[in-house]
Amino acid sequence: KELRLKQQYFFISASVQRAVAKYKENHSDIHKLPEKVIFQLNDTHPTVAIAELMRILLDVEGLEWDEAWDITTKCCAYTNHTIMSEALEKWPIELFSRLLPRIYQIVEEINRRFLIEVERRYPGNYEKVKKMAIIFDGQVKMAHLAIVAGFSVNGVARLHTEILKNQELRDFYEMMPEKFNNKTNGITQR
Repeated sequence: KELRLKQQYFFISASVQRAVAKYKENHSDIHKLPEKVIFQLNDTHPTVAIAELMRILLDVEGLEWDEAWDITTKCCAYTNHTIMSEALEKWPIELFSRLLPRIYQIVEEINRRFLIEVERRYPGNYEKVKKMAIIFDGQVKMAHLAIVAGFSVNGVARLHTEILKNQELRDFYEMMPEKFNNKTNGITQR
């Protein structure tokens, strides 16, 4: 698990850094990044790209949180490939925070701000908090991070998307229905 997280972060960090650097070769305003760059999070494995983009915008570009978050949420979209909650990638907090301390700090802040919004929308509903938190029960839940940060969440078939909306990701769909849509993957009947 440790090697896998190291590998994922290495490739994601290199990709995000390169995309930002390439953008800056021809564009001076980092605020317009979403006009040219979108990160398609193909399942949960590349989701740490969200926190990596935030890290670059905050620590390298010197943006304030709200500016960086606005850019990030316009640059990231999430495709879910599985309806089984146990298959959605989760990382133990101990491992994640030890290997990626700055990334974990950023994910903690994203989670903190998101849970304030959940509490505002559903006052006193601890079940919603429990089901929707990015960090909960000793784990960092990557699908939750992808949904919270992505401007689009899709399944890979109409039925798949409906199951996500009505079962596995229902709480998110109820809170943010505008994010959910379908993209049919592969072969379809004509």
